[in-house]
Amino acid sequence: MKANKSLLATILLGMSYAACFAQVSQIELSGRYNPSSKYLPPVDSVSKPGTVVQSEVNAAALINFYTGVDSLNQVRSFGSNVQFRYTNFSRTGYNKLILPADLYCINVGLYYYSTLNQKWAYNVFLNTALNSDFKEVDKNDLFLAAGAVFIREFTPNFSLGFGAIVHNNLGGFMPWPALTVDWKMGGKFRLDIRTPDKSPGIAHYVGVSYAATSKVNLSFAFRPEVISYDVTTNQERTNRLMSFWQLPFTLSSAFQVGDFEIIPSIGFTALRRYAYGEKKVSEMFTEYPYHGLGTNLIYGVGVKYRPFKK
Repeated sequence: MKANKSLLATILLGMSYAACFAQVSQIELSGRYNPSSKYLPPVDSVSKPGTVVQSEVNAAALINFYTGVDSLNQVRSFGSNVQFRYTNFSRTGYNKLILPADLYCINVGLYYYSTLNQKWAYNVFLNTALNSDFKEVDKNDLFLAAGAVFIREFTPNFSLGFGAIVHNNLGGFMPWPALTVDWKMGGKFRLDIRTPDKSPGIAHYVGVSYAATSKVNLSFAFRPEVISYDVTTNQERTNRLMSFWQLPFTLSSAFQVGDFEIIPSIGFTALRRYAYGEKKVSEMFTEYPYHGLGTNLIYGVGVKYRPFKK
């Protein structure tokens, strides 16, 4: 316990020191809502009655510690991404036993970006997430991810990045490919691919956007995501590692109002599945029964604020 308190004090002291030199470049608040969805049992299992209404609240901030150009004319940037997510499941029937009522994510990431020359750049990052129901908190609630992406700019309108990450969201540490694509087409359209995307788990973003005006942007995106949580057990949940998969498709619009961006969205979640395993390397590829929630609509709204946008 003393060691844990010392580590926490060291982290807080380091964060306080870094905050003296930090500048918050973006603040984002958002919420998502899935109406009542039917419980889906694992394959070859007996159906059980139950529904779930899923609500989600997100808060995030981008923090810039340093951005500048060195003597070799290389652009360098060092910063942090801080995220908080609260997910509530309003449950009936069997879902009261198999699905936790509340889940929390606290994610702190660090990144370093640097150009190598006029065509090449790289980005390295480290993410630390505390994903839990906060009934019991220990080292199993901590999830880590780190990686590097090399970016090649072929033209001012097209860049491609590739690399790899290592994470322990599925139990033990395992590698995962990284890919980014930024392609501006015809002055109005843009293809944006980010694998991985910013998340307290492992998320991906594949989207196409259209700049209707200088202040209105429309987009359609596929945003698959898996987040692992450490949860308490009961007679139905005999393992602690909860893996929660979501496959949402969303249509959104972004309205620029001064330094604010308002983003309403609507779509559908094609898949929501969750299973309970063990956070052990030896159990990484063990097949556990997946429970699910029925396909349903998803509604969302978000607000971004860029206090130092020029």
